[in-house]
Amino acid sequence: MREQSINSDLFSLKTEQVKSLRDIVVESLREAIVTGRFQPGEHLKERELSEIMGVSTTPIKEAFRMLGYEGLVETVPRKGTYVSDLAETSIQEVQMLRSAVEGVCAKLAAMKLTEKDEMALKQQIEKMERLLKENKVDQLVEENTKFHRLIKEAAKSPMVSQVSDNISSFDKAFRKRALMEQSELQSGFSEHKKIVEAILSRDPELAEKVMKQHILRTAQDVLNGPKEK
Repeated sequence: MREQSINSDLFSLKTEQVKSLRDIVVESLREAIVTGRFQPGEHLKERELSEIMGVSTTPIKEAFRMLGYEGLVETVPRKGTYVSDLAETSIQEVQMLRSAVEGVCAKLAAMKLTEKDEMALKQQIEKMERLLKENKVDQLVEENTKFHRLIKEAAKSPMVSQVSDNISSFDKAFRKRALMEQSELQSGFSEHKKIVEAILSRDPELAEKVMKQHILRTAQDVLNGPKEK
């Protein structure tokens, strides 16, 4: 019985390790597609990617399946896997969905805000302002993600949180793409301040409105490319 228990634990550990490796590969490939490193129509070769990433082709194949469900890649029988020509459309649709869900999060946060939530949001926006002045883009990406997570936590809604989690896989990759543009750094921060102000003023309708506008405006600007001067 003891031996059976140990073997079972080892099997669970190995399964978790394989799952973690697959997730890493999925996140890496998703980011490469969302940020434009891999362009629509580009051929993604299993063997080549496995050598670059230092993994077997198994997690690559698993990643292709998951990214196929998301509309980012398309596998053509006897030809291979390619970045979907509709990848940008899929990204845009995810951002539309995200704007609706995070708009609700902001609305609920304004309705349920506690002193602890208020302090956390104030500290977060101050930290992001410092990073913006220091032009620390990589750290801003991380803190940007944390900013949206704090609002989700302040919403205190397990159901809405679960829906948000289901689309959060795109968030970090898309925000990284957005923050590649210098103009987006300032625009995004200004909008973040308005979101926090609306939540702190306990104005649910305004909080929802400015959050939705922020996400949709960012998506439109990023997907349309930098504006010509």
